[in-house]
Amino acid sequence: MIIYASVTNCSIAQLFLTGFIPAGMIVVSFSIYTFFRSRAKGVERQPWPRPKDLFKVLREGVWALMLPVIIFAGILSGVLTIIDAAVLSSVYAFVVELFIHRSMKFSDIIPVTINSALLTSALLIIVAGATTFGSFLTLQRIPDMVAQAVTTTITQPWMFLLIINALLFFIGMFMDPIPATLILTPIILPTLAKFHIDIVHFGLIMTLNLGISYITPPIGTSLFITGAMRNRDIVYVTESILPFLLIQVAILILLSYLPQVTLFLPKLFYG
Repeated sequence: MIIYASVTNCSIAQLFLTGFIPAGMIVVSFSIYTFFRSRAKGVERQPWPRPKDLFKVLREGVWALMLPVIIFAGILSGVLTIIDAAVLSSVYAFVVELFIHRSMKFSDIIPVTINSALLTSALLIIVAGATTFGSFLTLQRIPDMVAQAVTTTITQPWMFLLIINALLFFIGMFMDPIPATLILTPIILPTLAKFHIDIVHFGLIMTLNLGISYITPPIGTSLFITGAMRNRDIVYVTESILPFLLIQVAILILLSYLPQVTLFLPKLFYG
């Protein structure tokens, strides 16, 4: 979402707000499916947690749970910029790991910093290359030509959303979401106004669509990670996640054609 906002200059706070309702829909849908699937498989049901156990878990997790609270509350209230929130959350995580959880020692600071620098550098190289490519496309007027070609062949917004979703889904199967967002957004952006599609609404569609690619074969990153954790092959993992994949695709289609659901919270907070 941050990458998309930086390319389109839309409000990152509003874009963040679009994610809460879809996330809730996904969580509830997954929970309902898991409940009935577990009953059908005869999985033993665990007892309801006692208040004492629940309090213990919340007490252990409160420091981790405060991190997204700090980020969202700071940005949505206007107290923090994105950079401020990034710096504050990094310092907060550092203090919690070092002095509260004590899962990190002072001797780990240098290796962790080096590892973070390497990961950030790799990301910046991708951003630099994609930004250069985007500038080249703009100079060659490629986005304008694509927009003109699309608007002359597609006349209905529902058809445009269907085709774009299919395109993003296919590209997300083979490309990481960050370079995909950097490369595709400047091309798609000029077409949104032609079909009266809200730029913030489309940001949620693009983010969710490319996010689904993490569990979409053949290069779904999460599939290989999960398979390695459970010592299962990619075929087994793919078959197991298929219902969850279909649930997310169904929610994506629903949200694509119901922008009022996606934009409810941004309108509530910002009008």
